[in-house]
Amino acid sequence: MDISRKTDYALRILSILATSESDLLSVRVAAEQVDVPYSFARSIQHGLAQAGIVESLRGVHGGMRLKADPAAITLCDIVEAVQGPFCINECTAPDADCSRMSTCCFHPLWLGAEALMRDYLSSITLHDVVTWSRFPAVDAKFTDRSAFASYADCASLRRHTGA
Repeated sequence: MDISRKTDYALRILSILATSESDLLSVRVAAEQVDVPYSFARSIQHGLAQAGIVESLRGVHGGMRLKADPAAITLCDIVEAVQGPFCINECTAPDADCSRMSTCCFHPLWLGAEALMRDYLSSITLHDVVTWSRFPAVDAKFTDRSAFASYADCASLRRHTGA
């Protein structure tokens, strides 16, 4: 999993919106502030609007603004809105079709890594980050080896190891 440049720019734009005193932010101004080409900023705005994170208003006095409360938007929501679902490996994609999935000892590890990352980024909101009021955390289940099966699909692992 790689946090793309597009996601990085989206997070920067959203941080401006979350801390701005004005209601609307011009896409052109946002592009200049995060040092990204205007057309790329428009693409980011479009994706965030489709995900329901921002709303766009056209016209001379138009721009974009947060559609949801920043305290309700998790970093996981933002990353998945821009990049799509978390995918550590091709075999963990929602439509994965790997012939080795049921016998591969690494498949549950990749599922676990995705669950860990999703949990970590879901533990903090846009508001938490921009106000430095709370930092991300990881659920204790990820430190308990016996809990692995609860967040990674280990059914295929158990069949092959006899566990």
